[in-house]
This record gives sequence, structure tokens and C-alpha cells, in this order.
Amino acid sequence: MPPAASDALSRIAVFADVPTPALIVDLATARANHARALAMLPAKARLRPHFKAHKCTALALLQMGDRVSGVCCQTTWEAAALVKAGFKDVIVTNQVIDPAAVRQLLDAARSARLGVLVDDLGQVHRLARATVEAGVDLDVMVEVDIGMRRCGVLSDSAELLDLVRAIAEAPRLSFRGIQAYEGHVAGLADLAARRAALDTAAGLLRQAIDRVTGAGFAVELVGGGSTATLPYLREHGLWNDIQGGSYLLMDGFYSAFADLPFEPALYALATVIHRSPNRIVLDGGLKQFSVDRGMPAWLGDPAATVRLSDEHCSIRETKAALPAVGERTLLQPRHIDPTINLHPTLWLQDGAEIRPVAVDGRMERR
Repeated sequence: MPPAASDALSRIAVFADVPTPALIVDLATARANHARALAMLPAKARLRPHFKAHKCTALALLQMGDRVSGVCCQTTWEAAALVKAGFKDVIVTNQVIDPAAVRQLLDAARSARLGVLVDDLGQVHRLARATVEAGVDLDVMVEVDIGMRRCGVLSDSAELLDLVRAIAEAPRLSFRGIQAYEGHVAGLADLAARRAALDTAAGLLRQAIDRVTGAGFAVELVGGGSTATLPYLREHGLWNDIQGGSYLLMDGFYSAFADLPFEPALYALATVIHRSPNRIVLDGGLKQFSVDRGMPAWLGDPAATVRLSDEHCSIRETKAALPAVGERTLLQPRHIDPTINLHPTLWLQDGAEIRPVAVDGRMERR
């Protein structure tokens, strides 16, 4: 068990007044993780923390400071929440197509510098018309597919330069750079495989940068990066707007990567509602924990078998001492992003102080 997790379990009494099930954030560990991330940045690069990891502006404020360029997010409602909270440089690292989402993006752009991704000429033309009609400016980055096979244009495609030219010609659009997210690399637990895949992705990115600069366009930002590749990005010297997210709080998935120096800072607090000789049941289930990357781990015995139903968490097959009915215990989620999205509130622990903050980047009706 990581030292931070063991320490959190030993101090569980400080959460006595927190209603369960709840998500607890250890701010001391989160601050230490942020300092470690800054220390790993490539020369001349800046960190742009990814808001999608926690969707909480109180935590995003903790990440601002030296060598931080701004913040990025994945949706326009996250961008709206960030701008409302006072953030002034926000990039939506996604394509924004839905008309209501475009309106929300442009409304936020009236109060802050907003950026968005494109990989289609039709989208550029729609954004060009919408920004002129709204009377607002918008930064645009071209997304390049460096192996993830999700969105983006290929580094050797004619579309890459067509997109850059179209952005440059639009009166209220500004070409800000290239977005190249290597998410397919980040999920590789084997370090040798991860580094080899990163080398291949970096080669594709370099090709894209060279083609754009060779055509006479400045590439101010090269966005991408992740928690799992952060220690190795400086070897390539390409990415300069690093968009890591999970590093701040960590989760069970990334905690299993032995080469990453970050400690878990997010835990689920739950109450024992049933105890039998061979199992306990907690008051949290599928409606509180994402299981897309596996079951949460019980800190009392991370090797124990955990099963979830809608509102129950059953823990069995353990030789650890089982807490009594009414006692509290802690779990570590396997994937923080979707787990946090299930909760309206995070409870921040700073020494003996516990305070609730809103997960204010969750989707609201438009």
C-alpha cells in the first residue's frame, strides 16, 4: 500500500462528520504531486492541467502558478465553469460541433481567451461564421492523430495544411498550434512498450510540426502529454503545453505504474452497513464508483475481492480484520475522472480541516 494511502487510513477519524459515501481529497498529497509534475516538465514547456480529471474549480485553482500556462478541459460546460470561476486562458481539447455547444463556447470567449480543436474544414468554416456573427475571437488548434485513432488528421495528410491555412484566413480565428494527444501510449503499463510507443508518436508529431512551420506558419503551442508519459516528454522536446490530469489525485490504474512518482490523493469514504464472518458491505456502489478500469480497492486489504451493485459494495476473501457495522473505511477508485463525475461534492482535507467544495464542472442542462 502506498505511504499516502496507509496514512489516510490511519487518520480516518477526522472524517467523522462527512456523510457517506463521499470522495475525500488529501490536499497535502495533491500539492506534492503537483510539485513533482512541475519538476518533470521539459525545458521551456508549461503545464496546462486537464480539468476533466476532477471537474472542480477549487482544485484547478490549486494548480495555477509558475510554469502553468492556463487550463484545458474537454467540454464547453467545463469551459463555462472555468471562465465563471475567473480562469482566463482555457483550451477545450475537443471538437465542438453541436450548435448549442458552439454558442456556449463563444459566450465564454467574451470573458477569457478560449481555444478549441479542429480536424475538419467544415468545422473551421462554421466557427469562422459563428465568431464573426458573435463578434468574438477564438483560438484554434489543429488536432493531429499520432496513433490514438480517435479524432485528428494524419501528420502526412494534405488536410493538415489546408486546415492551418483556413484558420489563418478567417478574420476572427487565430491558429495557435497543434494538439497531439498520445492517449494510446498512456494506457501501457509496461514501461518499455510505453516508451517505444511514445517514440513512434513523437516521430509523427515532429513530421506534422515540420510541415506546418515549413509552410510558413508559427506553431506557438504543441499540446498533449499525459500523466503516464510526463517523465519522458523532455527526451523529445516537442510538446510544450503539457496537459496532464490524473497526476494530481491519481487512481488505482496509474498507481500500478511503478515508474510514476505520484501518490494517491483521492479516496472514497464509506460506512459499513453489514458484517458477516467472511465479508462486509459498504454504503456505496455502481452509482458512486466507475468500474470501467476495474473495481475500487479496499485500503484495508487491496487484494480483497470487491463486488459492486447499485448501492452496495461487498468486500470478501480477505484475512484482514473486518471493521464493525457503523465504522468507516476507505477505498481507492480505479479511474478518478468518471468516478468524480458521479459526485456533486468533494471533501478537501487540509490537516485537521475538512471542507466541501462543488464538482462544478459537471454537465448542466443548456
